[in-house]
Amino acid sequence: MKQSEIRDIPVLQSELLSGQPALTHFFTLRGETEVGNPYSQWNLCDYSGDDPVHVTACRQAVADALGIPTDRMWFPRQVHGDVIAVVDAATPPALEVDGVITRERNLLIGVSTADCVPVLLYDPETGTIAAVHAGWRGTVKHIVKKAVTRMLDVSGGNAADIYAALGPSISPAAFEVGEEVAEAFVAADRAGCVYRDGYVKPHVDLWQSNVEDLLEAGLQLDRIDCTPFCTWQNSDHLFSARRIGVKSGRIASCLLVKPEYNKS
Repeated sequence: MKQSEIRDIPVLQSELLSGQPALTHFFTLRGETEVGNPYSQWNLCDYSGDDPVHVTACRQAVADALGIPTDRMWFPRQVHGDVIAVVDAATPPALEVDGVITRERNLLIGVSTADCVPVLLYDPETGTIAAVHAGWRGTVKHIVKKAVTRMLDVSGGNAADIYAALGPSISPAAFEVGEEVAEAFVAADRAGCVYRDGYVKPHVDLWQSNVEDLLEAGLQLDRIDCTPFCTWQNSDHLFSARRIGVKSGRIASCLLVKPEYNKS
């Protein structure tokens, strides 16, 4: 994961996905922060309590930086489930889903997170992309694996061709959970992602659980970028609902396939 800019907008990017010339992707940073403002400079999420005027301005600035109109940006309203939608520019916005897939060129799709794991998927052979919100509830429902399956149903592609990047999210060192959450991971065949040694309460590794989903779905390990920064440990630069509060901004994890895309 590397820090970069889209014009003057600070973002993080996956070094693995950055090697794909037809793809634009990014994970937003908070930007300038001020005491008492949990939404900071950059927040594209319109349902976490921010002033709609600020959200609109942030989305416009990102659209301008990318050279697209704001109606070429598509975000869901996430509900911590495992429903995945296939969308295009005509799809009504803010569907209650936690995964988004498109084959439409020059259409930005994204998810909003502030500790949960954002996963970006790209198949360069078919030009299909997906953005997935994997909180602990979605993770135990194997939403990432389901997203890969749905991508392949839509595109007719091969899982081995897909690239994946996990974005900024809470690390296993910081993700303390109750017994009911730990038990949910055990029931989901992810007992190895529950850590107890050295902790008073169990901790869960969301990163490893989602990587295991990707591998089980057929992705190759060398096409998975799991180098995210921890939101809890880096809350000065990244939104963390656990650290800042639920009424705060969200990281926008986004990608689009450029209009000049040609099958590689």
